[in-house]
Amino acid sequence: MKSKVIYSTSNKRISQLRSLLRYSAVESEGTIVVEGPKLLHEAVNSGLKIEAIFVAHSKIGYFQTTTFCKQFKEIIFPITDKIFNSLTDTVTSQGILSKVRFPVAKMDPLLEGKPLLLIAHQLQDPGNLGTIIRSSEAFGVKGVLLTNQTVNFQNQKVVRASSGSLFRVPVVSRLDPHILVKRLKEQHIRLVAASPNGRHDFREFNYEGGLALIIGSESQGIGKGFEKDLDLSLKIPMSGAINSLNVAIATAIILCEASKRRVKSN
Repeated sequence: MKSKVIYSTSNKRISQLRSLLRYSAVESEGTIVVEGPKLLHEAVNSGLKIEAIFVAHSKIGYFQTTTFCKQFKEIIFPITDKIFNSLTDTVTSQGILSKVRFPVAKMDPLLEGKPLLLIAHQLQDPGNLGTIIRSSEAFGVKGVLLTNQTVNFQNQKVVRASSGSLFRVPVVSRLDPHILVKRLKEQHIRLVAASPNGRHDFREFNYEGGLALIIGSESQGIGKGFEKDLDLSLKIPMSGAINSLNVAIATAIILCEASKRRVKSN
């Protein structure tokens, strides 16, 4: 670790990092910031390019004992604890922020064949989105499609909650719902919504073929924009006084069933 400690908030590297953390970067550039050694490890194991690593001054001693220090010594930049704390919202940070470049997903390859896709529309909770991306990897979703009314996937809470799945699951964002529906229909991909008021039991649905599962926010659902274009809606029957589930939990339950059915059919 040869670099001198960065003390100035006006340093060019710090300004660029702050810009990325504020989600002002153009997503087509494919650069994202990850926090902590675990996510850095996930990024490296996923074959992604590490552009720079910023280490809080008080954590340098620890970081020098890791394999990352030798592997990336030319791109490690120590910064003061004050600057580091101004960049992150994590209460007990491990003192490491990394700039990572990952391939930008394209829509066309995701629509080929008979894919299982997931669409997030009007979803605003970043923790839920990150968890959903993680479940998508676990249950074989080919790609996650985010409408322009969904939280930015560059949000640090999304990155953390995905636990590295964001580096491996193709994500296409800022999609216009109407254009997206048209593309799906052209490819004969069924559009199915998950809803507490769904008409069909999710355990009795045929998940074969091209399928896009759409989920919305817990407060607004998917709204009226998609309703007229749905092939059908699914519900998870519940007992007792429970009438709804957290959207990330409900999504995982349905994706698990879809994965099991599709494996059996193949």
